[in-house]
Amino acid sequence: MNEPETRIELWKRLLQPSSGELLAELETGDLHRISWLQALRESWGGELVSAALELVEARRRAAVKFPLQESLVADIAGVEQATGALTASHKAERFKRLAPPRIHDLCCGIGGDGMALASVAPIRAYDVSPLRAWMCGENLSEAKHAADCRCEDVETLELEGEAIHLDPSRREGDLEGRGRGRRAWAYRDYKPGPDFIRTLLERNPDSAVKLGPGVDVGELPALERMEVEFIQESGRLVQAVLWSGALAENDGQHTATLLPGGGQVSGLPGPPPVDSGGRLDRWIAVPALSLERSGLVGSLCREHALEEMAPGLGLFTSEAEAPAPWFTSYEVLESMPWRPRRTAAWLAERDAGVVDVKTRGGAVDPEQARKRLRGKGSNHFVVFVLRLGRKVIAAICRSPTSGQTPGSPGSFSG
Repeated sequence: MNEPETRIELWKRLLQPSSGELLAELETGDLHRISWLQALRESWGGELVSAALELVEARRRAAVKFPLQESLVADIAGVEQATGALTASHKAERFKRLAPPRIHDLCCGIGGDGMALASVAPIRAYDVSPLRAWMCGENLSEAKHAADCRCEDVETLELEGEAIHLDPSRREGDLEGRGRGRRAWAYRDYKPGPDFIRTLLERNPDSAVKLGPGVDVGELPALERMEVEFIQESGRLVQAVLWSGALAENDGQHTATLLPGGGQVSGLPGPPPVDSGGRLDRWIAVPALSLERSGLVGSLCREHALEEMAPGLGLFTSEAEAPAPWFTSYEVLESMPWRPRRTAAWLAERDAGVVDVKTRGGAVDPEQARKRLRGKGSNHFVVFVLRLGRKVIAAICRSPTSGQTPGSPGSFSG
């Protein structure tokens, strides 16, 4: 028996009623008590306890991604790489409209997408990792779906004219499914790689390929019908999807999607209007990450009279509040040259307490600036410290009035 099979047998033991007591202890116990863990290893065996620890931690991390799957079978890396239930359900809706007789889920992992796709049509799932293929089968069965999960190298499959969902690996891993190695950021480093993906899509036009949200769209294959969608879930940019054939509902366009809620906009990417003089109006608007990443900020800016404050800054200004949920709008109360003492004094006079500092382009260290500006009062302010041409300004704003907060409280990725 080879090593991957041995590990599967270990995980199968975890799902037996006899291991329930061990899992319950680990779920409620203090994992920092070394002596307690050592006693468990002596009673249950070191390998079983290690696998149980992995399962308990994986389920803890999966609680947000899979809120209805309390009995999810997964390791930590499997949860990290899996599509969450909300995004998976959104993607499955396109397959539902296509109404295929069957869907092939390639590189299925633990079955994050597979569980949603199986609610639409019968699926056949494949993964090169025996452990992941087995986990996918267990999770499909737990979700009351027929489980046809196979351990196969997808590059050996001969599929023609099928509906396909492909999730190429973006991490180095091994056949045991650990896969927690170096992350592959470039499309050319995906496994299976670009040549396989192009051939697969040519033979199976009605397909979807899961991509990293930072993918260089220029590296993707040029297909007869294609659309690239950027999906943002609860303020985080979670993935991009290459849709092809009949699944490309906005042919030749980019699409930005906000979940939950399902806000969506499609169009052709293009640059936004820019005020080269560094104008600052009554409002500062921060675009949603999916809108920014899809390149569709420009069309909404032109529609709503927004201008970029400086070339490449990614922040916009206007006399009217920008449309939610695509922008988070901050009302400007005062602007001044960036002088920490002067800005802090203005805030102190207005009973400032918590002060969030936001910047782009490294104009200031937001953590240090926040400490210098924080007051003892009760009012919450947001200060943008921005380089506009040769000058650095502080724009003091109210807390955001609407929209999804698209970045971390301290800074933006530009």
